[in-house]
Amino acid sequence: MSKNFTQNYMADELGIDGANYGRLERGETGISVDRLKKVAKILGVKTSFLIGDKTNDESEESLKNGEILKEILKEIKTIRTKLTQ
Repeated sequence: MSKNFTQNYMADELGIDGANYGRLERGETGISVDRLKKVAKILGVKTSFLIGDKTNDESEESLKNGEILKEILKEIKTIRTKLTQ
């Protein structure tokens, strides 16, 4: 199941503009703990999962959501590429 979140959707949910969200996604700017928590909530994953902490025992659902996150980021990058062509 793919959630098909767009960059604009994520930006709106986080209360920031698309350009700022793009910088977050590309790692060009930092992210606050509060904003990271919002991203985790939107995506339905644990905050620790987003930062790559594998010491916690992740549930099967969290692992599925992590795969969804990878798909979402891939789709966002594909959309951005198509828009810039």
